[in-house]
Amino acid sequence: MQRDVEVSAAQSMPQDELVFSDGLGDRLLIRDSSGRPVQESLVLRSALCAVPAFQFALNERMWLLERFSHPAFLTIRNIVNVQGPIPRISLITNFVGGARLSEYLTRWAASGTRISDGAAAFLVREILEGIAELHQSGDLSHGALGPERIVLADGKVRIADYGLGPAIEQLRYSNERYWRDLRVAIPPAAGGARLDRRADVVQVGMIAVALFAGRPLRDPESVSGVGALINTLTVAPSIISWIQTALHMDHRRVFVNASEALQGFNDALKEAGVQTAPGELNLEPLRTQRAAAPPVTVPAPVRSRELPRTPPPVFRPPVKPKREVWQPREFGSRPYTRDIMGTAALGRSISNEFKRYVYIGAVTLMMIAAFAGAQYVPAPDWLFSQTGTLVIESNPQGIEVLVNGKPQGVTPLTLKVESGRHEVELRHGRSKIFNVYVSKGDRVAQYVEFPATPPTTKRK
Repeated sequence: MQRDVEVSAAQSMPQDELVFSDGLGDRLLIRDSSGRPVQESLVLRSALCAVPAFQFALNERMWLLERFSHPAFLTIRNIVNVQGPIPRISLITNFVGGARLSEYLTRWAASGTRISDGAAAFLVREILEGIAELHQSGDLSHGALGPERIVLADGKVRIADYGLGPAIEQLRYSNERYWRDLRVAIPPAAGGARLDRRADVVQVGMIAVALFAGRPLRDPESVSGVGALINTLTVAPSIISWIQTALHMDHRRVFVNASEALQGFNDALKEAGVQTAPGELNLEPLRTQRAAAPPVTVPAPVRSRELPRTPPPVFRPPVKPKREVWQPREFGSRPYTRDIMGTAALGRSISNEFKRYVYIGAVTLMMIAAFAGAQYVPAPDWLFSQTGTLVIESNPQGIEVLVNGKPQGVTPLTLKVESGRHEVELRHGRSKIFNVYVSKGDRVAQYVEFPATPPTTKRK
């Protein structure tokens, strides 16, 4: 699901083709031959693509998501390498129009409009239902949920830019920088950021805070700094309690996946007596809908009656030139002359066949001389080397690696191995075993992700 194209994202398309930008990258329109917008391209920031492990993790996650399809998600159709001064990666999805939830939050805040609790609850539950479907489809998660990745179009909620979590983890940012630069909320945890299912629940909780507050969250209002804003929300205590549980503010009670969070949210709404009300949303278009270019009418040519009709052209196949047939030279009929070197020569130029024989003879002599002198020059070591390079990376790092049953160290690991098939085993709680084939002189890289062990959940 990957190919290369020769385009420069921001320079090869007109400025009006830019749909939306955030910390992850730019969204650009892709039109068909009639000018109708059909797809949207997320061109990731060059700072993200510059991390070597980023693309490894992205390709592995996209391979796992290749068979996942749900109406609540904008399906990723292709991964494109964008060539330019700094290579970038583009994710191609279907174009559905509408606008991002972050754009509506900005407009509501500017106009002083606050949506009802029922409308906000409707959006939160729609997002939770879509993420629950993703969590139930295997060891999958979104990893980068936020108002910037929620599209509202045609009265429906669609989730975009999913599957980037494992790749974003490779950036090794601090939790504050993830929030400041990418608007990705990270749950507090030891051992670095983990954008897994629990992170998805935390990110939905941050979306709920923004919806009930009626405005976008600011830089200081990350997971660790949003508590002051939560205390100012004028919603039912059961909804406040759900938000605090989703954001891991009470470590004794956490939601380990979206299904648990959805059940808890429905219970909170029932206790608060809040009914979801999608009809109360004010989702007027924020921008002019991009439509297909109007067809250009070409007037029919007017034929003058006074002009005679031109007969149709007659096409004849081209005549192939005759090939000259070589004839043997009659030496008896040509006089010989003497040149200044005293050699006999014919009065006509040397034939092409004779030149060819001279050229072949000269090349043969040069090859014999080259092979004769090669025995005195030692051959480089790599010429007869039978080894290749094997690179193994993992998330988390520091996992023990065995190659053909022998310990070789911990990840990240780079090895010189003999060409051929090798059995690689990674031990982290449970082992993952796979075979790789390394050819002579090749470099083979493998990235393996281990799911985080979910903590024990206590529900009251």
